[in-house]
Amino acid sequence: MKKMGSWSKKSDVIEQINMYKYYRHWDFENSSLNIVAVMSTPPKVFDVDMIIGDNPSPGVAIMTITGTRAFEEVSKLHNIRFNYTIMDRWIGDFKRNSTRVAANSLYFEEQDVTPLLRVTPEIFKKVDILSPPLTSIETRYYYRIPTTGPGKFENQFLMPLTDGVWGCVVAVISLCAIVLFLTARAERRPAAAQYAVFSVAATFCQQFFEDNSAIADPSRESSARQLTVLVTGVSCVLIYNYYTSSVVSWLLNGPPPSINSLEELLESPLSLIFEDIGYTRSWLQNPTYYYNKKNSEVEDKLRKIKVFKKKKGQPLLVPLEEGIEMVKAGGYAYHTEVYNANTRISRTFTQAELCELGSLQSMEKTLLYPSVPKNSPYKEFFNWSLLRICETGIVSRIQRGTSSPEIACEGSSPRALALG
Repeated sequence: MKKMGSWSKKSDVIEQINMYKYYRHWDFENSSLNIVAVMSTPPKVFDVDMIIGDNPSPGVAIMTITGTRAFEEVSKLHNIRFNYTIMDRWIGDFKRNSTRVAANSLYFEEQDVTPLLRVTPEIFKKVDILSPPLTSIETRYYYRIPTTGPGKFENQFLMPLTDGVWGCVVAVISLCAIVLFLTARAERRPAAAQYAVFSVAATFCQQFFEDNSAIADPSRESSARQLTVLVTGVSCVLIYNYYTSSVVSWLLNGPPPSINSLEELLESPLSLIFEDIGYTRSWLQNPTYYYNKKNSEVEDKLRKIKVFKKKKGQPLLVPLEEGIEMVKAGGYAYHTEVYNANTRISRTFTQAELCELGSLQSMEKTLLYPSVPKNSPYKEFFNWSLLRICETGIVSRIQRGTSSPEIACEGSSPRALALG
């Protein structure tokens, strides 16, 4: 029974009855609602502290902690008892006999609410979205910048010339030395062999030697010998200029030794590993699920080449702590959310290691919305109650408690010069 107001004969009206209905229905009297959340490995015995506690269980995303804590605040305000269902993924397909995940369990009205969902056009048609959003998600590939690999990833300044180039160099200078020896011998020049060998060697080493002046004095040299010395000099200058021009062009025009796109990640020598978490399982198991629809083509290639063709025994799904350590050791690109990664990296990386750390965005920063089934009777109530705890600062307090520190190189290590 609720006291709604009082009736007076004089006014013939019931006073205070026009109060907003959610103030009138403030107390749900411990009524139960079904809520679905995600952990990478659903436990046999669940305790809500696994998600909202100060030390959450492994496989719980920071976004899950933020959203669930907000809903727990709503439950305390309105005396609601949540019955939790834990699943291993947020998004799957919507066939009747498909494996139940958070999204399709709402669609089939088996659950009343979920604290967050990444809203795609397909999801928007299947469930109702609540507002305001409680948190966001951003994922990246973290890696230690490789020093070897194809094309842009190599420091070309330190690359030796290939065996084929050296073979051509030796062949050209040998031919020039032989021709110079024959012309000196034909002119009966003393020490013809030494003259030919050391002249070519000096030219190759970019040293000026006394007999080079003979090119400008036709009276002292035969035309054959002039031509030979000229060919030798031009060949050596071309080799020298080609090498130094490659160095300068790489320094001025090449990108820093990092990975700037998923295509470059695909070509890199890095092995991909992933955090064992709900959205990763959706990406691995659902071929129509993408971190970013704009990169659907290259994501398909990553799945096909870097994931499904892994050798047996190579790691794929790795816990956060182990994944960051593998990144630190080098040779791996670890896919995880930014918040958890930054927290772990800030605790374990030295400043020098931070300067060697690179990251590549996979999923753009995306707002996550609580969701209910279509035409849910709780939609308006949750919209009102979530907006109320946002206005009173409860949500921002929760978000500050789950925020992570920024990580950045302080410039203590030199970087490759770039034109920009």
